[in-house]
Amino acid sequence: MTLSAELLAKLLAAAIRFSSLPPMDVADLPPIEQLSAQALSEKVCPDEPARCSTMAALFDTEGYRIYLRDSLNPADPMDNSFIVHELVHVLQYRKYGPDHFTNCHRRIDSENQAYFVQNNYLGEEGVDWREGYLVRFMRCPDDESGHPDELRRDE
Repeated sequence: MTLSAELLAKLLAAAIRFSSLPPMDVADLPPIEQLSAQALSEKVCPDEPARCSTMAALFDTEGYRIYLRDSLNPADPMDNSFIVHELVHVLQYRKYGPDHFTNCHRRIDSENQAYFVQNNYLGEEGVDWREGYLVRFMRCPDDESGHPDELRRDE
C-alpha cells in the first residue's frame, strides 16, 4: 500500500472534522510503516499473535509511529477507515499526551471516539458498515490501576 500525500491529507482532514480535535499538519504526522499481517500481529500481541490476526493498523504511542498492514488497498474506503481511526489516536496523543493512553477508562473513551470517527468516515464514503462493536464490552478492572494491559472484555 502506498499512501499518496493527497490521500493522507484527505484522511487526516476527515479525522479532524469528525473528531473536533485540534488540527495538525500532515508533515507532522508520525512515520508510517507497513508490515505483513503476521508482523503486525506479533507487534500488537507478542505473547499471542493469533489473538491479533485481524489487526489492520496500530498507532504505537511509545514509538510515535503508525503501523499498517501491507495488504491495505488505498483505493478502498473500508481499508482507509482503519487509517482514519489511527489518525484520531494521533490527534488525541497530540492534544492529551502519552499518559492519556495509560488509563483504562480514558483508553476506552479514546477507542469510542476513534470508532465514532471511523464510522462517520465510512458513512461519508457510502460504505454501509460499522466498526467497533466489541468496544462496548470492554471494562476496566474494579481497582482501576489505569494500566492499559489490564483492559479486559466481558463476554
